[in-house]
Amino acid sequence: MRSESTTFFLKVMTIFIAISLCTAFVFVIYFQDLNQSKDTIIMEILRDQSGNMTLSDVKVSEQFKALPSNYSKVGYSPVQLWFKIKLNRYNGDEVNYLTINNPLFEDVTIYLPTSNDYIPKHFGYAYKGNSDEINYVYPAIKIPSNFDHNQYIYMTSKSLYGQNFVVGILNEDLFRKNSMINVWAGGILVGIAVALFFYNLFLGVAIRNKTFIKSCFYVFTTLLWNAVMTGLVNITGFKYAYWLAEYSTGIGIFMSLAIAIFMRAIFQTQTRFPKIDFCLKLLIGFYPITLLLFLFVSKELGAFGAGASTLMYIFYFIIMFKGIRNKTIRSPHLITAWLLCLVSVLIFYMMVLGMLPQSYIMNYYLFFLSCVSAIAFALSLAEIINALNEEKHRNHVLYVNSEIQSKQFELAFIRAQMDPHFIHNTLNVIEGVIAENQEKAGNLVNDLSHYLRNIFDYSNSERYISIDEELDAVKFYVRIEQARFPNKVMVNYEIDPNIQLKVPRMVIQPLVENAIKHGIRKRKIAGTVTIRVNEIEQGYFIAVEDDGVGIEEADKDKLLEYSAGKGIGLASINARLVAEYGTQLQIVSEKGKGTTVRFIIPIKEQP
Repeated sequence: MRSESTTFFLKVMTIFIAISLCTAFVFVIYFQDLNQSKDTIIMEILRDQSGNMTLSDVKVSEQFKALPSNYSKVGYSPVQLWFKIKLNRYNGDEVNYLTINNPLFEDVTIYLPTSNDYIPKHFGYAYKGNSDEINYVYPAIKIPSNFDHNQYIYMTSKSLYGQNFVVGILNEDLFRKNSMINVWAGGILVGIAVALFFYNLFLGVAIRNKTFIKSCFYVFTTLLWNAVMTGLVNITGFKYAYWLAEYSTGIGIFMSLAIAIFMRAIFQTQTRFPKIDFCLKLLIGFYPITLLLFLFVSKELGAFGAGASTLMYIFYFIIMFKGIRNKTIRSPHLITAWLLCLVSVLIFYMMVLGMLPQSYIMNYYLFFLSCVSAIAFALSLAEIINALNEEKHRNHVLYVNSEIQSKQFELAFIRAQMDPHFIHNTLNVIEGVIAENQEKAGNLVNDLSHYLRNIFDYSNSERYISIDEELDAVKFYVRIEQARFPNKVMVNYEIDPNIQLKVPRMVIQPLVENAIKHGIRKRKIAGTVTIRVNEIEQGYFIAVEDDGVGIEEADKDKLLEYSAGKGIGLASINARLVAEYGTQLQIVSEKGKGTTVRFIIPIKEQP
């Protein structure tokens, strides 16, 4: 039979292999797509160090350097870039479109050669609604009918996100087919993300779980970020799509904030990883500052500050690595989400750093990874909730069992209060007075009956009883004692009228019994026991006073301690009060003058 560690390792390896095969398959398609136009389109690049070159300067420049086929993998460039594009194959009898696979360009000008001159076409979010591009996922320009494909196309671009793109030529049929594919692919991914958002929202509200609500924040920002990154906002014809593209770095910062908040919640970093939790708190405070810098000071400064998101992914890796190593993270769904996130982050930074061109295949794959990762997180959250519910059920069972056990212990305690000699002596008293006073004997039998029922019928009673019921039990006991020792015991009741108080059963009667047995009966003359129940500011004051023989100072504390061979009276009552109310008995005594045992029941603890 496999061990738990072996099973877990096999699950992780299966997940890793599945993600690796999926990624490898996407890369195969990706490179095939790039190679399709390898002989059709040739590109060269020129770095304009001065930033003042015009089209005339560029056309005669000999500083162009060849790029690998039809794609550029240039990261962020502080200088202006020019691209020279040559179409080796072109059918002028068809309607054709020039596509640039990067929806986040700020300012692009393409010069299309015609038989007479160059026609400039502008696009990018800097042009707002005056762009020449067609509503498409990424920039697309319709090539004019008088286009001269024997000459070079020139292009100059500016982008805060890197000059990574793929150039393509599509005829009318391919353009429409690609549009439909993009609509379907984008619609499915957006639909998954939206469904996941509402699933987390409704479930979080239904079970009142904040982690699900934070997951909604994470899913929403991820959806918005991917919609902008893939250009899906463009294809909808959304009026402010350019605005979202312009502020996509701000959306990225917002997404990083959501991920940091979600990470703290799902990984419980405050208790499990306190050092990382402190760093995440700093990031949560840092991101809004970065966002303000981006919006109101400088986009470049804000984008630089957004690089702190890299730290968050490092913390993410450390949390998962430690969690897997020390076996606190064993959820396959959580590990799946982590690996998918890791793959998407690696691909994204490879594009940002210019190691990969920005292709629609990679953009959609990143969106796909985000959706599957979010689904895995949702499943992981469901696992956590199920585990919490199971733990709650187990705790409830333990609580119920402990309640039953507690009642059994209390019943044992109360029955232990019954002194067999007391019953025997009471019956002897009853026997002695039957012949002389049958009414008195009947009253004693009635008192003894109530006294015994109070003990043996406890299992069918409420845990708490009113103060009147408890005092009735005291009175039954006192009348029996007064019958046994005529003119020996007097009892005064100083009870506030109409007092509303519930107490645990048999919490006062043992104190009265203790006062009579060890205080009054040991003195030669009659004595008095006073029972006080008063409502005070802190709660309820209860005291049993006697003018008996008193207690030695050294013996007072010992009365509240358990010891072998000694009864459980005062020690058990004290333990019950501590457990129920957090209060305890106080004993005040003076040798030869009497004893007072008192305690307070707080108002806020009333059942």
